[in-house]
Amino acid sequence: MSKLPKNIDILTYSFPCQDLSQQGKQRGITSETRSGLLLQVERILKENQDNLPKVLLLENVKALMSNKFIQDFKNWINILEKLGYKSYYKIVNSTDYGSVQNRERVFCVSFLGDHKPYEFPPKIKTSKNKLQKIMKNESNDEESVIPYRETLEFKETKNGIFKAFIPNYTKFNSENYVYLPKGLGPTLTASGANSRLKFCYPEKKKILYIDEIQSYQYMGFDKKDAWKVKNTNLISKSKMIFTCGNSISVEVLEQLFKSIVESLNV
Repeated sequence: MSKLPKNIDILTYSFPCQDLSQQGKQRGITSETRSGLLLQVERILKENQDNLPKVLLLENVKALMSNKFIQDFKNWINILEKLGYKSYYKIVNSTDYGSVQNRERVFCVSFLGDHKPYEFPPKIKTSKNKLQKIMKNESNDEESVIPYRETLEFKETKNGIFKAFIPNYTKFNSENYVYLPKGLGPTLTASGANSRLKFCYPEKKKILYIDEIQSYQYMGFDKKDAWKVKNTNLISKSKMIFTCGNSISVEVLEQLFKSIVESLNV
């Protein structure tokens, strides 16, 4: 792609995180890495300097602003500044905007030309029992993925997550956690232990993996839309969960888009 359509209001770009994430190789943003696809955004913008989008919206993992990669990020902000953009960035937790999922991600909003300073939207409290409603398991047919244990001790973390450690389950500590469907939940990822989130249902004496319909709702999509995707039979259950792990919380996007549109209309 080289030529952009005319009069673009908002261009979003969420480039690969594999070379930034703790789950990946952490090789940074270069022409040799997958995360280096960001440089293609630079190319496209430079080839369209007479037709630049009014607003750019970036999303990526929290590690983008870590000590290891902060210089890469600052270099990118400088590139945008030379193209005429003023950038505002922040690490946002999805729970700040009504999501049940603790999902910290970097968001960067860049406005072209002179513009009133942008402020990220105010926080929204997550509805009580929202996670419980999403994770409600109505099936009695599923077998517990691991034997239920009455001795599990669930403790609430500082982030409002109720979790317990399963001793002698696997040698990988991150795989040994199980969660209660109450309060808030952990980050759903596309790979690693958090791509297989386990929730405990004491009343059924079962521990079950998050399923594809729950995963979509966990990311903020409507249940009916999740079923529409499932009923196409185009992608498997595991692939549906995988795409959610790679997605962006809908609740966050809704609030950001609303605030950006309001800023454009000032």
